[in-house]
Amino acid sequence: MRRLEAVVAIAVKDWTRFVRQPFLMVIGVAIPLVFILFYSLIVPVSNNNPIMVADLDGGPGSARLIETMRTIRSDEGPYYDVLTTDPDVALRAFDGGALAVVVIPEGFSAAAADGGAQVELRLNNINSDYSKNLRLRLDAAVRGLDDELTGPVVTVRETRRFPRDPTMLGYISTSLLLFGCLYAAMVGAGLQVASEWNDRTVKNLLLAPLGRGALVAGKAVAGLGQSLASVALVLFVLVVGFGFRPAGNPLAMAGIILAALLMGAGVGIVVGVASKKTLATASVLITLAVMFFLVSGNEESMRGLAWGQPMTGLWRLSRALPTTYAFMSARSIFLTGEASDLTRNLAIVLVSTAAILALGVRLLRRAYTQLTGGQ
Repeated sequence: MRRLEAVVAIAVKDWTRFVRQPFLMVIGVAIPLVFILFYSLIVPVSNNNPIMVADLDGGPGSARLIETMRTIRSDEGPYYDVLTTDPDVALRAFDGGALAVVVIPEGFSAAAADGGAQVELRLNNINSDYSKNLRLRLDAAVRGLDDELTGPVVTVRETRRFPRDPTMLGYISTSLLLFGCLYAAMVGAGLQVASEWNDRTVKNLLLAPLGRGALVAGKAVAGLGQSLASVALVLFVLVVGFGFRPAGNPLAMAGIILAALLMGAGVGIVVGVASKKTLATASVLITLAVMFFLVSGNEESMRGLAWGQPMTGLWRLSRALPTTYAFMSARSIFLTGEASDLTRNLAIVLVSTAAILALGVRLLRRAYTQLTGGQ
């Protein structure tokens, strides 16, 4: 009972400090919100391409192609947003620097009837990924029109691998939510630990008749409590701004969020004890959190590109990080319902979290033996 009271007392003390220092509240949500803003600009562009069509033909064939361009879509929305089909407007805008224009040449309808029609895609763009999307989607529209005119040569029947197919927005939103959990817990717990040295209260804390496990537990609970407001804000922005709709079991979703928070708090405690300086702790933890998001959060993307250096080395690094398995578990629970590797991934997350917290206890014991009279 005394141990539990000590844990609660340490957590309440840190929460009081957190409320009295608005800087801690701001830094706890600033970076995740910046990333959300960034992806809110990028993701819609990758899902839906605005395009202008210069319809120089004006016949039934070109009309059917334009209609096909308007109707082809993914689960997240139409591939193309056709802004205009007026050739003068489209070509004038392209000459003025517009991103892309599809030119349907004169005589297209007659050539389509004979099986020899061509269409032209013009680009003012050096982004290879965006250009690739435009080309592939135009290929899909042309194939769709060809199937209408002549009948399909080959029929493809898709079989789902996952119980639920994830959308791009859902994939990114899950990564951003888990990043928000890790970041908030890491920074919150780390700064609270480092502040004990910064405020010269560490001697009173370490000389208290308590086990180091109770100190780590108190700091972890404090970090979790501080993180809740940040995580709630991030989740609210994702639901309202991104239309994020997780489809997993609520208890399982809460469990992986709690595991991520505990892992983040453990990392924050370790860095805070090792650094003992708030500015250095904040810098290291922010850098680590961003690195976890970029490397661990994109393991699946790197896996498809890991055919040579340096991408192979970066992918192997992602597989060595326990945070990667937290991201994998979150996607399985929140999005796909795929459970084949879930048990293994969760086991890695839980064992790694316990090991990180144990390291925090060890470092606190070491700090106890190294106290000097000036601290």
